[in-house]
Amino acid sequence: MPTEHDHAKRTADSQHILQEAREKARRRRDFNSEATRQKLEFLFEEQTGKKPYEWQIDVSEALILGLDSVVIAGTGAGKTIPFMLPVMLHPEKFVLVISPLKVLQEDQASRFQAMGLKAAAVNGDTYSRDLQKVCQLRTHTDLCQDLYTQTHNAVLTSPEMCFEHLDFRKYLRDETTGKRILAVIIDEAHCISQWGGDFRPHYSMLNRLRALLPVSTPILATSATLNPSALAEVCSGLDLDLNSSFFLNLGNDRPNITPFVYLMNGGKDYSAVDTHLPDPNDVKSRDDLPKGLIFTNHVKKTQILCRHIRRRYPHLRGAIDFIHAHRSAKAKRRVMNQFRKGKIKLLISTEATGMVCGADVNDIELIIQFGVPSSLSVWVQRAGRAGRSIGIQARAILLVEKSMFRRQKKRKPGGGNVAGAPDLNADSSDSDSSSGSDDEAPSSSDPSNDGKEWGKNVDPVLREYISTKKCRRDMSDHYFNNPQRLPPTGDCCDNCNPHPTTPPRTPEPIDSPTSSAQSTPSKQRNTNGKRTMVSRDGPTTRRKEHLKQARSSLEQWRLNTYLRDYSYSSLTHDVLLPDKYLSSLASHRVTTLDDLCSLVPSWAFVDEHGADVLLLLRVDTAVQQEREREKEAKKQARRQETLKRQAERKAELARQKAANLQPRKRRGRPPKARPPLASTSNAVSVYIPICFIAYVRRKPSPATPTAIHTPFPITPSPYHPIYGSHYYPQIIPHTPLQPLYFSPIPTSNNWQSPYPPNFINNFNTNNFYSSVTNSYLPHVNTSPDPRNNNPNS
Repeated sequence: MPTEHDHAKRTADSQHILQEAREKARRRRDFNSEATRQKLEFLFEEQTGKKPYEWQIDVSEALILGLDSVVIAGTGAGKTIPFMLPVMLHPEKFVLVISPLKVLQEDQASRFQAMGLKAAAVNGDTYSRDLQKVCQLRTHTDLCQDLYTQTHNAVLTSPEMCFEHLDFRKYLRDETTGKRILAVIIDEAHCISQWGGDFRPHYSMLNRLRALLPVSTPILATSATLNPSALAEVCSGLDLDLNSSFFLNLGNDRPNITPFVYLMNGGKDYSAVDTHLPDPNDVKSRDDLPKGLIFTNHVKKTQILCRHIRRRYPHLRGAIDFIHAHRSAKAKRRVMNQFRKGKIKLLISTEATGMVCGADVNDIELIIQFGVPSSLSVWVQRAGRAGRSIGIQARAILLVEKSMFRRQKKRKPGGGNVAGAPDLNADSSDSDSSSGSDDEAPSSSDPSNDGKEWGKNVDPVLREYISTKKCRRDMSDHYFNNPQRLPPTGDCCDNCNPHPTTPPRTPEPIDSPTSSAQSTPSKQRNTNGKRTMVSRDGPTTRRKEHLKQARSSLEQWRLNTYLRDYSYSSLTHDVLLPDKYLSSLASHRVTTLDDLCSLVPSWAFVDEHGADVLLLLRVDTAVQQEREREKEAKKQARRQETLKRQAERKAELARQKAANLQPRKRRGRPPKARPPLASTSNAVSVYIPICFIAYVRRKPSPATPTAIHTPFPITPSPYHPIYGSHYYPQIIPHTPLQPLYFSPIPTSNNWQSPYPPNFINNFNTNNFYSSVTNSYLPHVNTSPDPRNNNPNS
């Protein structure tokens, strides 16, 4: 395995080759390297608001200088940026991008367009037979005319289009195209070694592109999984000479992804994924499901596994879906859009569509590989679809069949099996039969020549990766010739940090309390049964402008430290201090290193940079404390001024009282004047409704009735025209200005009228009441009796 010294020497050689190309270009066409790099950085920052990495500028400059280049970097490292920067500097030119999938071509075209560049995906779907005729006539304002009028900055296509499509091949050989083309990009270059055989033979013919294009056109090959043998095959297939090319190996290790390997009973053991998914009783909504990709090796299994998971979560069927090459283009677009937006949380996919599933989805936190893949490179590619956002601690789970560890008799040369051996002509991954104990331990050493073979054919390197008892990251680094990696942000792997029962989950973001100075009731009650108020523990917090200043300082420190010490790392500067840790540190006023460690216990760089961050936060805290002291002093001054004014007011009131002066009246409207009351000693002033006046029987010892003032005269008389001299109007005393109501005519059994019964009925009361009502109607309160429930009374 190459040492770190060998990687450093290879990097120094590439920088030397780049410097020689700079000097050669300066002598020929007065090329200014420093001005070019500054212009590239300015254009990228103008479009995205972020600064590109040094290695991205190096690769872009190498393409501008005409150097062939090879870049090996992990998924999500930013390998697409060097495709765009050269045409951003020279908008009159374009790059030809060779991409393996139509969906991936469309995805990359949208990325170019998001950067303000015109791009087109040219494939069998967009370049139809009708458009071929249009291209020959060059009169239609569509894709073909745009290609010939040379308006695109990026053309994304496949090897088959370059060699089999006559009109597109003619376009590549066009003289104007040769003048405009800046570089040829071979994206996912590992497909040359994986697919260059019978599967897609045109991948082994890509070196013929040099015959269609000018000799000086540089080629850039990018991939995340190029081991030394695959790298040699790629260089041979593209006619690249590493001794005269710019070579950059950043490694493909992902520190925020933890790999796991688990056994399952067979290729049809679909319940094996249940252990790594949440309990259905704990899942109430789609937000309780982790966002994940589940890869299978066969189209049929994607649908079967999708149906199995939907049965496990029947109330969330819409959050689980599948995608493979046999689905329609419309269904693929719908599923991918919903997966990006988070409406679909679990997506079961095959390899072809899986290359696109994680291309621009940054929040995938779970990858499950159902069944052993074809090689270790395929597994690393699929596992790398997770954790594109460095703030997510993702996990990649490889479920392998037990048959790959089972020994059985060799098959006959004619294809038949020896008697007693299982039938392996069918897909071995679908085999659900197993022999031996379930606790059979896999062995990493090759068995002796006992006339038997493995029950499942697996790539030897992948078999060693699965069977190893050592660190899986070390195994992967050794196979891919990775440089020294960064420390993992979470658990290293299942061998270094075993989790036999509960699989790891993405940690929840650290929530900061709103204010640490606030008190909260304690859980203990005192002797009076009350819960006393206690102050919250922990450091105080920043808020508002102070929080923004602290966050800005930490972001600037993170960027400067990354550019100074980790500029050639394969990951972004977010690895140095993830955003969730930065937010937590910015909101809390940590004063000691122990507080910092307890606040962000999983920060991988706390030993290297914890003291620097603490010093930065201490300076910021001291400034804020001084501001708070000034604010508190102003508050105390205002309080003293208020107390002084209150004392002066009290003294003024005391002087007025001593001088028998009336205190100053409150401002406001004066109270409404009320009508004067009658001053008669035996009378009260009331309003009596006429319709409610009733007569009751006089008591045996009648007292002199109380004189009242009414709108009409009521004079007690020994004789009444209706009831005789035995009845007087009984007036109930009440508060003035309130309605006065009388009970109806009494009907007690001991009352007897001195007149015949028909006397009262024949009495014409209309004339009596009408005369009174007409005379005093404006003064009479005619409001109904609220105690009477009859609305017609």
